[in-house]
Amino acid sequence: MKIFGKYIFGSFAVTVLLISVSCKREFLEIVPKGQAIAITTADYEKLLNANYLATEFTAGVYQGDEMAALQPDFNNLNGTDLLRQQRLFRYEARVYNAADLPSEITGETNYIRKLYLFNKVINEVMDSKGGSEGQKRALLAEARVGRAICNFMFLSDFTKPYNAATAGTDLGIPNLTVADVNQKDFKRGTLQAGYDLVISDLTESLPDLGALTHRRKISRLAAEFYLSRVYMTMNNFAAAKTHLDAAFVEVQKAQIPMKLYDYTVVLDPKNPGAAGSWFPEGPLGLSNVPIAANNTEIIYNINAGWFQFQAVNAFVFSPQTAALYAPTDSRLNLYSPYKLSTTTAYPLGMRRRNTNFFDGINVGPSLPDLYLMRAECKARSNDLAGAVTDLEVLRTKRIAGPAAVVPSGIAASQQALVKFILDERIREFAITGLRWLDMRRLSVDPVYSNHIDFTHRIYGPNGVVTATYQLKPERFALKFGERMLNENKGLEENP
Repeated sequence: MKIFGKYIFGSFAVTVLLISVSCKREFLEIVPKGQAIAITTADYEKLLNANYLATEFTAGVYQGDEMAALQPDFNNLNGTDLLRQQRLFRYEARVYNAADLPSEITGETNYIRKLYLFNKVINEVMDSKGGSEGQKRALLAEARVGRAICNFMFLSDFTKPYNAATAGTDLGIPNLTVADVNQKDFKRGTLQAGYDLVISDLTESLPDLGALTHRRKISRLAAEFYLSRVYMTMNNFAAAKTHLDAAFVEVQKAQIPMKLYDYTVVLDPKNPGAAGSWFPEGPLGLSNVPIAANNTEIIYNINAGWFQFQAVNAFVFSPQTAALYAPTDSRLNLYSPYKLSTTTAYPLGMRRRNTNFFDGINVGPSLPDLYLMRAECKARSNDLAGAVTDLEVLRTKRIAGPAAVVPSGIAASQQALVKFILDERIREFAITGLRWLDMRRLSVDPVYSNHIDFTHRIYGPNGVVTATYQLKPERFALKFGERMLNENKGLEENP
């Protein structure tokens, strides 16, 4: 593995000393076959600046209930990654073969590998040379937020949904807090301990974090966002609302542009020459979608790569998802109704993703998510007018005409409005994997657990259902697999 060689040594002059490690792929073979010798505070700053999180073929994309699959493309998938996608969609217990390691853990830019780097900075930066106390504390805070993000992603993939009544005994994750390639014991803590570590890392970092200056640099805004997301995952909407309000204060302090795009303009296919238009549409989708560094809706960029030629026509959003969109909803233009490079339409209104083929989708903190999270928290606390206001700020940038207005009957009913907001999240984030996070928390929600479709469907070319697969509660947590268990002492498998 060459993580430091690829992401650190190639970016700046920090000496890398190669060391020999076991050929076994242990949990911390999540780390490179080497260790960085960072000495000055500036060295640690460069470590963080060169670091970024990304995922490939995120499991949640294929598990979300907004998804459907199409034949014959689905059956034609072959190869390790593609077979994994089939198994995830079918909600199978075995995602990986006995000889495979889970890519969620071993991916080059994925969260487990990045834990090593964040832990290195956390444990060493305060003893670094040359920097002020304030500079060191700022880097420590950034690294702790980075660790919290990684651990939250780890929890979201490999543990049960959070339930306060059982979190003290449910299995969590190995809480890795040191950068030690020789660590051998990976006993899992409790789910509560995992969430406690995430929250303490985020909360204790807040005083030392600065304003948003770059979309790959951790800011106070990013930390407030994640505190909101974590508390919503725990169904603690009052705490989430507190941090959402703080996040909107930080939006105003941002030193780079932060604003919603007007999709009725940039995604108007009838006016591709308009200023800022994301058209024209080329053979691989929209040509002018802004890169993450310039995207004014992104707070902290976490890329999720998704594109494979062989799978692009196999996975689409479902007919039920298609029915959620108004005809004037410009978000539909992010998805194509046609099979790639053809004029063959998908049946029943189904569509595939039509953007970010090679750059990946942002699944990190974003301005649309802030509005939707706060709208949900307001609705759940019966501030219906406030929820509608936040909701319509987003919808007027997505939908042309009177359809952007929340229907009066829905606006006046708490449960109807919460469900409408949950549907809005599907409309905004279809085929990103973010719906899977919502499904996890909703599965233990005493009121809205019925807002999950537990059935995946595969359709033939004529739109007839050819197979169905049922989501069982235990499949909200991925299994580690035989090889990971065999090579990591103390690691316990999920059901």
